[in-house]
Amino acid sequence: MRNDEPDYYELLGVERTAEPEEITRAYRKAMRAVHPDASGTSGLFRLVKTAYDTLKDPASRAAYDARGRTAPPDPPRSSRPEPEPAPEPGPTPRPESGRDQSAGAGRPSGTRPPGPSFTKPQAAAPASAPRVRPRFGSHWIRVAAVGVWTVVFLAAVYVLWPAGLPVGFLLLLVLPLVAMPLVALEPTLRSLSWLWAVCALMFVGGAALAATEADGGGFWTLCAALAGLAAGAAGLAAAPHLVRKGRLLDRLIAPDSLDYQIFNVPGAGLDGNLARQVVARESATEMERLVRLDGVRIVHALTAPEPSGQGLHYVEHVVLRGDRLAVVMARRWPAGTYAWTGKGAITTVGRPFPGGDTGIGAAVKEIRKVVPRGVRVRGFVAVLPDDPVRSPRAKFPEPEYGDLLAGDLEQVRERIADWLGEGDPVVDRRVLAALLPHLRRP
Repeated sequence: MRNDEPDYYELLGVERTAEPEEITRAYRKAMRAVHPDASGTSGLFRLVKTAYDTLKDPASRAAYDARGRTAPPDPPRSSRPEPEPAPEPGPTPRPESGRDQSAGAGRPSGTRPPGPSFTKPQAAAPASAPRVRPRFGSHWIRVAAVGVWTVVFLAAVYVLWPAGLPVGFLLLLVLPLVAMPLVALEPTLRSLSWLWAVCALMFVGGAALAATEADGGGFWTLCAALAGLAAGAAGLAAAPHLVRKGRLLDRLIAPDSLDYQIFNVPGAGLDGNLARQVVARESATEMERLVRLDGVRIVHALTAPEPSGQGLHYVEHVVLRGDRLAVVMARRWPAGTYAWTGKGAITTVGRPFPGGDTGIGAAVKEIRKVVPRGVRVRGFVAVLPDDPVRSPRAKFPEPEYGDLLAGDLEQVRERIADWLGEGDPVVDRRVLAALLPHLRRP
């Protein structure tokens, strides 16, 4: 297994010695958690399916295990030299790994901590810990909040219970509260719609019976308490799904992943196109200056999901911060005056030219489908001069076209910095997880 390849066993939440039946059960749980209809993403859905397809077949599993590792790998180093920072007065700067190497019991001095298993980290994050959304283990906090909510409203219903109705009828409300989370936990029971219907009818029947027996003065108060209890029941039924989804995200984007700001190798996957590789590396140098902004994460070299009827679009860089994500394509064009067309392509002197249809519009549209809702996505085309010494910059009299923007490399980097600077300095782990299946491997 390559160091940048996902650990399929960890992804499914099973041990490397797991039996095929255990792998199948874990796969079904994971698929329900990441299914697009269950607020998951299509990228994670495909990644989990790939993991299962690999491990369910004995031959492919044996080949995968032959490439396996018994300990987390050291993060691969970039082939590009990294400048050493000049010494500054004051506290000792953090080591290159992004955390104090003397800290952490059991780790030899000078050993780099494990980085993200799916990328190649290039630079360590600053000493200050980034703000993360959602926080690790936050799903347990939500489940606890749902439990407290339910107990409070159940106590309110008990206090307001009609005097003329035996308290034993309260079991019509309590039994569904206990049964629904248990049904949601067990895959074989979760698929039985009639069992959910029985729980719902029992709860509704108990609530209706209590409401009809309530006197006029306490009727509306009891109805409000019953409504709050119904909301708690729905939350308890959804709690197992929240836990499965949260644990899967914690496995995909582990805390060590956030020790780094720059992921993957520029130009990865362009082995047959040396010119594009050079452009990707040159533009990466400029884009990586954006790490000065708190909360910025840069992912190099990914392929946007394939639009129907079109080919794949290679994206040189993705820069994310908070709820904003910049999709950057880099091109090397001769000096000239360029303009957008009505279809999102670029022309020069009013005429189309080879490579002018970069596909940036389609890439932005498809990436919006895989990232969480509420994330703002914009596309940028960064143009490098054909001859860096003699050629002037490319000119864009009207650089913007809707959510797309084009310009020379430095101008694009400045516009991205201004746009991202308007957002919150937060690292959204859900966005990184959504991009994971689309990375190109070196």
